[in-house]
Amino acid sequence: YYTLPYHLERQPEKSLYSGEFMVSANINRTVESTRQAIVDLRALIRWIKNNKQGPVIIIGVSLGGFISNLVATLESEIDALVSIFYSNRLSYSIWNTIPGKYIRQDLESHGVNYNDLVKYWELTEPNQAIPKMHKDNILLISAKHDQYVHIQEADLLWESWGKPTRYVYNCGHAGIVLKRKKIAKDTISFLQNKLKR
Repeated sequence: YYTLPYHLERQPEKSLYSGEFMVSANINRTVESTRQAIVDLRALIRWIKNNKQGPVIIIGVSLGGFISNLVATLESEIDALVSIFYSNRLSYSIWNTIPGKYIRQDLESHGVNYNDLVKYWELTEPNQAIPKMHKDNILLISAKHDQYVHIQEADLLWESWGKPTRYVYNCGHAGIVLKRKKIAKDTISFLQNKLKR
């Protein structure tokens, strides 16, 4: 387990809630915090490879799934990836979902339109690259009625990655909590099957 920038113990005192400053109307800070999260996770992967035995398995949920997906496009030392209710394009999520509406309003009040935002954040889109690992060791879990990550966004990543194993649950983003036992069961089953010795 590791903590994303601006979350939990990495939350600045002036932040109103954990993670407030990671994805925001501050375009450059969002890119930099995404970059920092990737650097942190890759350093952790290297440390595990150098100091521990066994496979490196990355499991990311929601924003963590987004970061995990980006890392998978850069890092060849990952043995398995499970990405749960993951975002794909931050620009789309901010502009087109209820949770992003306040960030969108802030961006628009500063003269940023959707096309600008797409251009500024395109380099953070996991669908722009192929994972460095074999697609058979990737499990994507999506929520059919997700209001944070629309299903068409989840579909876009799945298709651009060559359609690795994927489960689509009949729930929304709250399925992270409401379907946690199913998520755990499906994840463990997938990993046991893929990482048999």
